[in-house]
Parts: sequence; C-alpha cells; structure tokens
Amino acid sequence: MGKSYTYAPKPFKKMPKGTKQLTVAGAIYVANADRNGRKIPEKEFRRRIKEAEDFMLRLFGGFTTDELEHGEFRSAMKKKVICERVARVLNFSDSKTFKKHRASLERWLLKKKSEWNQEAIAYEFEGDMYYI
Repeated sequence: MGKSYTYAPKPFKKMPKGTKQLTVAGAIYVANADRNGRKIPEKEFRRRIKEAEDFMLRLFGGFTTDELEHGEFRSAMKKKVICERVARVLNFSDSKTFKKHRASLERWLLKKKSEWNQEAIAYEFEGDMYYI
C-alpha cells in the first residue's frame, strides 16, 4: 500500500503575484500567574506579553496577539486546577526560517520558564500543544 498525503488547496486558482506562503505556525502562551497560581501584577503581565511579541518579531518577522479570558490546567506540582488569564502570541514563518531559529526559540522558552517562575510554558506548534 502506497503512502497517501492530502493537502489543502491553494486559496485562489491563480495566486496573486508576490504571495508568500508561511507554512509553520507557532504560539507562545503567556500566563498572568506564577507556578504557585499567584497572580502577577498587570504591569508585569503586559511586560511579559511585550517581551514575547518582540522575540517573535525578531525571529520570525511578525506576530499576532490574542488575549484570552482565561485558561486552566491541572498542575502536576500542586495537584489542583490552576486558572489564569493568558495571552497567545502567534506567529507564522516559512520552514527555512523556523529551522534556522528553532534552537533560539527553545533556549528562550526554557529561560522564560525559569525567569517567570512557571511550572511550564505552553508552546503551540502546528496545532499541537507542548508544555515545556
């Protein structure tokens, strides 16, 4: 049995001149609480969002930010559900650019996990969620 792959069609029959396809999607989720569920000050939350935005802009050339009402996860440390506000900083890039910068992305996420005192930082990649 041969391999079979399906791909979404291009959005237009003839692509407009200069169209660039960005095939890799990723998002950093910034929480407004620390690993113990304590809320951080609003000014600090905004600073962290800005930091993630600047990072995505520098590495991948752009970003979009959604502020979500709240998120919840079951803490492995606390053995309870933690509820927090989150901001999702989303980016798209081409495959070559993503591969070039993925080591920097990994280092940055691990650094911020420690610096921001997080049990985990959520990173969404191609529709899959990773708790780092």
